[in-house]
Amino acid sequence: MSRFYKLIIFLMVSIIIILSASENFTVSQEVNKTSSNDSDNISFNLSSQINETIKSTTYNHSSWGILVQDQETGEIIYDKNSQDLFVPGSTTKLFITAAVLDSFGSDYRFKTPVYYNGEIDSEGVLNGDLILVASGDLTMGGRNTPDGKMAFKNIDHSYANTLGNANLTRTDPLTGINDLARQVKSSGINEIQGNVIIDDRLFEKTMAPTGEYLITPIMINDNLIDLEIVPGKNGENATINWRPKSSIYTLSSRVETITSGENNITVNLDGKTIQVEGQILENSPPIIRTITVEDPSSWARTLFMEALKREGVQINASNGGKNPQELLNNTTYAENQQVASFTSLPLSENIKVILKLSHNIQADTLVLLLAANNGQKTFSEGMQLEGNFLENSGIDRNSLALSDGRGGSESDRISPLAMNQLLNLVQDKNYFSAYYESLPVMGYDGTLEGVVSNNSSIYGNVYAKTGTAIAEDRLNNRGILLSQSMAGYMVTKSGRKLIFSIFINNVPLEKEGDNLLIEEDIFQILEKIYEIV
Repeated sequence: MSRFYKLIIFLMVSIIIILSASENFTVSQEVNKTSSNDSDNISFNLSSQINETIKSTTYNHSSWGILVQDQETGEIIYDKNSQDLFVPGSTTKLFITAAVLDSFGSDYRFKTPVYYNGEIDSEGVLNGDLILVASGDLTMGGRNTPDGKMAFKNIDHSYANTLGNANLTRTDPLTGINDLARQVKSSGINEIQGNVIIDDRLFEKTMAPTGEYLITPIMINDNLIDLEIVPGKNGENATINWRPKSSIYTLSSRVETITSGENNITVNLDGKTIQVEGQILENSPPIIRTITVEDPSSWARTLFMEALKREGVQINASNGGKNPQELLNNTTYAENQQVASFTSLPLSENIKVILKLSHNIQADTLVLLLAANNGQKTFSEGMQLEGNFLENSGIDRNSLALSDGRGGSESDRISPLAMNQLLNLVQDKNYFSAYYESLPVMGYDGTLEGVVSNNSSIYGNVYAKTGTAIAEDRLNNRGILLSQSMAGYMVTKSGRKLIFSIFINNVPLEKEGDNLLIEEDIFQILEKIYEIV
């Protein structure tokens, strides 16, 4: 074949290859264009639907912040003021729980030991002190169930005085304390000549930023005394069941059972006397109220001493006094002086209690546990360590401002962008499963229990933390919703996995229940996301 014909054949083959490549490129362009168009259409339709809700006259003076992203690719599907700062409410708890899981690990178990300081003679008499060393265990077995889980009710007893419809778990708040007392007795100690002390030096005892409670390394029953008020027959006094019982407190009750009217019960602590007064309807279910313990360490000491006495251990020190921590000085402990130890359930179980129930005192305690786990002592140091965790994870510290773990401080602010960044980064952590499963499930449990029916499209398809903050507007004699928020994960109708954050701030509340209508608007937004994306 001549060189001329070879050249012709070469040119023809080259033209075919070029045309084929061009055709493939055109097809590729069409595919990408279609994909892009689909994405644009979704965003456009979603924006139109969401605008119907957020542009209501209800929100004329309010601020919305919303960010919806694809969980796998990070693609932004909807963005409304995502870089602005918003009052977050209890969605703040998502940050401290992530930081603590990162520091401790989801399988971490608190170990609370008991040591003696002195000598034990042949008769089992301890000539010295018995010391329970607080480890920061958040429940001390008080929620433990036989199947290795922590029991909780969807409205926790810690909200009994504010929400009014709390329920008690049927677990024993003294499980850990009683177990330690049995071990002490089994170790051969029959009598304690010295003192019984709670070593609460793990971190600095601190009043919560909101001023509601003292945070200490020892916590029994969330440092609450539970009161269950059960009506009798008309005209009779109600029955008051309380736990955990202690000899240092007495109960004074004047609650009359009535057939008409409203439940009206007040609870006060006068010194060491718990006063319960008021009225309860004859057909009313039991009403739960609580008293906050003022000195958790001294209370835990008394409960421990009483448990020891029930086991037959004689104690010469007076019961009910102040915890004599000053006797510890620079006391250290030898392994051969340990006579008891209580081990908690995995930390993941406690994170579930905190996030599903929005548990405030436990969330704030996590800040100090984070400090202690890194060799520090103060609340401020714990907050700085949380900030370091976020910064090291790639979250801009300027995109949020936090002063506590629970989300109740006046300065707390979070942007939807920072929230989504957090929810995204934990996906690659080995504790993500524990974190995800600790979130309330839409309509099913925790703070989302019953908020939508099982016929709702989003029932069971949203795992998210909620937040609410309401203040008083005295000028207008009404309330002001500082924040209604929700952040977490959802699976849409098409099977797409999303990360989302929704914040609404500064909504006037003209009447009781208006905040629930705003919450319903958030659910409607989620339903629209579910259907469209």
